[in-house]
Amino acid sequence: MSTSTFSSHLKSQKADFLADNGEGWTIVMGNEAGDLDSLASALGYAWLRSHTSGKAIAYITTPREDFILRAENLYALGLAGIIQPFEELYCSGDPMPSQVSQFALVDHNVLDTRYNTPTARVVAVIDHHEDEGKYKDTADPRIVEPVGSCSSLVAKLFQSSNLPIPPELSTLLLSAILIDTKGLKAGGKAVDVDREAAAYLIPLSHLARSEGLSALSDNQPITQRSSVQSLSVTLGEKKSNVSHLSTRDLLRRDYKEYTFTIPASDHVTRSSKMMRKGKGRREQLWIIKATDEGIAEKLWQGLESNEELRLKRRGFANFGFVDNAEIAEETEDEDEDDDEDSEEATTDEAAFGESYIARAYKQRNANATRKQTAPILRKILEGT
Repeated sequence: MSTSTFSSHLKSQKADFLADNGEGWTIVMGNEAGDLDSLASALGYAWLRSHTSGKAIAYITTPREDFILRAENLYALGLAGIIQPFEELYCSGDPMPSQVSQFALVDHNVLDTRYNTPTARVVAVIDHHEDEGKYKDTADPRIVEPVGSCSSLVAKLFQSSNLPIPPELSTLLLSAILIDTKGLKAGGKAVDVDREAAAYLIPLSHLARSEGLSALSDNQPITQRSSVQSLSVTLGEKKSNVSHLSTRDLLRRDYKEYTFTIPASDHVTRSSKMMRKGKGRREQLWIIKATDEGIAEKLWQGLESNEELRLKRRGFANFGFVDNAEIAEETEDEDEDDDEDSEEATTDEAAFGESYIARAYKQRNANATRKQTAPILRKILEGT
């Protein structure tokens, strides 16, 4: 399948889907953050499902105006021959036909409340986040495994299906795996499934042409191949170059929304266990409506007693909300002298107005990402 044919396939799928008003189609969607893994997984599984289980189309959750926020996505799409994504892809902001009722979830495993109508049915789940245990009676396949990249799971489905995969799609899935695992870095997020998926995709991708590959030999690690290293570096540079983005742009770039069911009455006991000292590069800023003061207190207690995140309160000056260099300097000094007996940073919530309650933290466990924080938050608020 040539680049133009792959692009044409996407265009025709979109036109047919809208002409059918979505009836009989399965929408394959990633999570709302719309990172490269979500995008590639959605396009990959939609292509596979459309060739094995009926009509399917990828729904790209990124609004059109937000495409420019992820240069790595645009670059990877270009490698896949998708030069005009708004024409070729079905994106957030495009009309959602009224007859849509079947959904396949990739890179997340709970259907967004916006689409969870009485007739909605989740027919497939492919994800690498914490399993929330839903759709076990309707989803086939239902794959939730703690791998480095969801695209690896999609690639394994291709491998087991024995269907030919377009080189453009192979390159797109490989790009997602490389960026999610930092180039399959040893000791990082990559597991055997990711390495096996990459080994399967590389000979089928555009990278094979640059090295004349028909198959990968066992005596050369994937990460040592010049084409793989070059692609990993390029994707990483494009992803990390966010200096030109505003605070609002950065939030839009990686926004995710969670829905929790909070018990009507509950009580949280604060743990007095001390946290061990540890340096990190992650911070958390929580802003809650003042009308939810009870929820705020429950959240503070749960977060501050959590042994996995190991949080320490920080002043808002570190986040740019207080225009006072002396306060900022004082708080930074506190951070450097961080120990178990140090007192909490003095904070000024007035920066957020009377309508909000806010608290900022330094996260000592820098290895805990949003994938770990979201389940912790759910357990705190739902009391599970």
